[in-house]
Amino acid sequence: MTDKSPIPDDSLDALAQTLADMLGVDTSEAMRRALRNEIERVRSTPTLDDQIETLRETVKNYGRKSTRMVHPSKKR
Repeated sequence: MTDKSPIPDDSLDALAQTLADMLGVDTSEAMRRALRNEIERVRSTPTLDDQIETLRETVKNYGRKSTRMVHPSKKR
């Protein structure tokens, strides 16, 4: 599906057209979807503070669970 794109940048136009062709939509819809998906991806990515807190919890809890190794021949 091709249409005249409102995107003045040729490289962006080419990317939008490629995605539009893959999705079977016009370039405006392809860009709308791509932008929504990217916004959602960024919003759902844990912040650095979240990642640090998770690491702190992991380190704090390290060793609390049994780390006893079981020989493969003695598995239950």
